[in-house]
Amino acid sequence: MKIYIASSWKNEFQVKALAKMLRNDGHEVDAFCEKHKGRYVFHFSELGDMTFINAITFLQDERSQKAFKEDKKWIDWAETIILLLPAGKSSHLEAGYAKGQGKKLYIVGSFPDGEFDVMYGFADGLIKIEELSKLFNLLRRRN
Repeated sequence: MKIYIASSWKNEFQVKALAKMLRNDGHEVDAFCEKHKGRYVFHFSELGDMTFINAITFLQDERSQKAFKEDKKWIDWAETIILLLPAGKSSHLEAGYAKGQGKKLYIVGSFPDGEFDVMYGFADGLIKIEELSKLFNLLRRRN
């Protein structure tokens, strides 16, 4: 199965670890933070001083345009999206776009009491990070 992992740069190591586990389970995986197959990886640190950058000026930067097209290409390629929490606005938009395109969406996280989102109802499954084997079982059934 072709899988795209959406998450935050704060989770870079967890994303890479999940990608490795998924590949070891026989899946093709794209993770936004891994350079592979000529993938363009953008990190905000490339911008330097962000004091005078806002959402509008940021999207005018050629690097952000390239990063958007690159991530969209891999989301379109994928059959399944895994939203690894915690995740920010971009990751949630990626997940929503993918679900709107008819892809499977699984949300993986800790799901602490007192934190919830009604729109997570769009997901095909919510999986606690400590129960990751459930995700693998769901993915295997899809193949």
